[in-house]
Amino acid sequence: MRAFLIGLAYFLIYTTPIGIGVTLWIYWAILSTDQTFFSLSMNTFLQENLNFLRSWIYSWFWNAFLDFWWSLPASILSTTKLVINTWLGFWLLPIAKGMD
Repeated sequence: MRAFLIGLAYFLIYTTPIGIGVTLWIYWAILSTDQTFFSLSMNTFLQENLNFLRSWIYSWFWNAFLDFWWSLPASILSTTKLVINTWLGFWLLPIAKGMD
């Protein structure tokens, strides 16, 4: 269990630059189009930029669940995910290393 938690913590920390890149991409899309921070939903962003990924994820997960989460503003969703994942990784790493 210890090795899994350490691996998960490092995964969350090391994927932070990818999250920053996606968040900046979303902000750039907002600033360069007529969309606002609250009007660009994650569903619209994915449909316009990564339609193959959106279609693939819809084939694997519960569509009503995805419809709910992806109707939220992309800027808020990506920023919140970035902060929580990074914080969780840095919080979990010393706890996992201190386990027996």
